[in-house]
Amino acid sequence: MTLSRSALLGLIVLTATVVSPSQQKFPLRPGEWVARISTDGSKAPPMVLHLCLNDESWLKTFAQNPSCSVEQLTFSPRGATYSMDCPMNTFQMKGTVDVTFDGAQHMVARSSMDMTMGGSTAHSVSILDYRYKGPACSPNDVNLKPQQPQ
Repeated sequence: MTLSRSALLGLIVLTATVVSPSQQKFPLRPGEWVARISTDGSKAPPMVLHLCLNDESWLKTFAQNPSCSVEQLTFSPRGATYSMDCPMNTFQMKGTVDVTFDGAQHMVARSSMDMTMGGSTAHSVSILDYRYKGPACSPNDVNLKPQQPQ
């Protein structure tokens, strides 16, 4: 079983937007970012998404994922780590995420998730490589589009 496109998108947005009370501002350069997502063992080409990441979207996008709980969140100037649990209507995702900040224009997230759907559980490791594109966000960026119900 592989992650569905909507499950992967939810993971991508959540990975890019984890916050705590002490971390309310986006810690890297604000603007449009390109995320390249690859999953271990997949022969499919990496998925590429454009995201607007700034102080507002950092908080707003996270608030749009109320079905996921984040635990053991630790932040440092070099990145973040956390565990997450997302019991959705049609599937459940559970696992850990390590985010590494590599300067103000690059971050890499490694997620190790178990996804249960229809009684079957599959493990997946994804690498999300985020690169800064520029200061202006496009209205077509994934996290600026209206959210579809799950």
